[in-house]
Amino acid sequence: MNAARSLTLALVAAGGALAGGALAQPPQVGGALPGPLPLFPAGHWWNADVSQAPVDPGSAAFLQFVGPNRGMHPDFGGDAPNHPEIYGIPYVVVPGSQPRLGVTFYYDDESDVGAPGDPPGYPIPEEAKSQPKWIEGGYPGGSTAGGDRHLLIVDRDRRQLFELYDVHWTGAQWTAGSGAAWRLDESRRRPDGWTSADAAGLEILPGLVRYDEVYGPDPIRHAFRVTVRATNGDVYPASHRAGSTAGALPMGARLRLKASKDLSGYAEPVRKIFQAMKTYGLIVADNGSDLYVTGTYDPRWNNGLLNPAFASLKGADFEVIQLGWQPPGGGGGGGGGGGGSPEPCVPGPTKLCLNGDRFHVSVTWRDFQGNTGQGRAVPETADSGLFWFFSANNLEMLVKVLDGCGLNDRYWVFAAATTSVEYHLTVKDGDTGAEKSWHNTLGVSSPAITDTNALAVCP
Repeated sequence: MNAARSLTLALVAAGGALAGGALAQPPQVGGALPGPLPLFPAGHWWNADVSQAPVDPGSAAFLQFVGPNRGMHPDFGGDAPNHPEIYGIPYVVVPGSQPRLGVTFYYDDESDVGAPGDPPGYPIPEEAKSQPKWIEGGYPGGSTAGGDRHLLIVDRDRRQLFELYDVHWTGAQWTAGSGAAWRLDESRRRPDGWTSADAAGLEILPGLVRYDEVYGPDPIRHAFRVTVRATNGDVYPASHRAGSTAGALPMGARLRLKASKDLSGYAEPVRKIFQAMKTYGLIVADNGSDLYVTGTYDPRWNNGLLNPAFASLKGADFEVIQLGWQPPGGGGGGGGGGGGSPEPCVPGPTKLCLNGDRFHVSVTWRDFQGNTGQGRAVPETADSGLFWFFSANNLEMLVKVLDGCGLNDRYWVFAAATTSVEYHLTVKDGDTGAEKSWHNTLGVSSPAITDTNALAVCP
């Protein structure tokens, strides 16, 4: 068994080297996002099903402030008449090899210097300095044009999201108002009082209406970002306030399209968007225009279809969900992976219970023929175990959960797999319900997982 384990680790290292040596795809505006989608775990605040959440007692008064006859508007589209201006917010997908560049912030005390646990820097593509349509507004980084100038970047290989506000290239360095970075496999709120690249302290990209979702085969499974003209304080999941107007909604407030609203007369793409507003709602994330819903820049949008459909939805068609509402088990918090409810770990054929039986460990897989299944668990030690996918004689994965609390106040997850099938590894803390997942893309030789920031659930 020891020899087999040594062989496993050697093969993983070789596979990771081959994968890293492959030609990386260049940075791309609107590139394919890394799965699984939607972005972030199922328990994340952007992905929570709010269809059964209670209505806030002040709902009618809040919507009276917004305006019961106020029409909704899609704050996204394609190219604007004045080149290079655009509608909506572009996002950029980069490879893991993209160099990390330093950014100087004027809200540096509330900004991240880089991704959690990584060296400082943001993977800003060279093209963003001089080429249009990489940054919100359309003007390149070297332009002095104003606006919010958000730059959203996804590192598809490291599964990280970087977001910058008011970003500029001075000719010598990148500057921004604020910046934040997240790992896509965890739910982590900003510290209370902190902004992000958005006024509410939230992520931007997971709340955008995206063309690939609207015209894809699956339902949209996340909430949308919405603005109102004024706000008053903040509530969960927001961490930052940007106003104190009496009677206004707080940052982080959730709106929901009423279940009684008839959607049968809308075109299918519009109906899909509006159904998501019933199931997942909208989150107030910034001050702006009332009921402006944010989406991505994409020249394929048909605003002749979208604009009148959105305008037909009025403030009175919505209700405000109980302020600060969280799904059962919570939706993730500041300092741990997000997830579900506390649950004692019981080992089984497809589950390991590691580190004093505290942590649930499971893995699902999908092969090249589309077959799916759950990894079969083989316990080894108190902190480690193995999984096989296809045969008990062919071990696919070694997983360890280690106590690093005395070193960096985290539990660590290490894993090695000799496979190129798609898999989704999940580790859940039975004491707190916090969880984190790691994903391998089909056809990619699985890299080793060495996550020393996995779960911030130390005593």
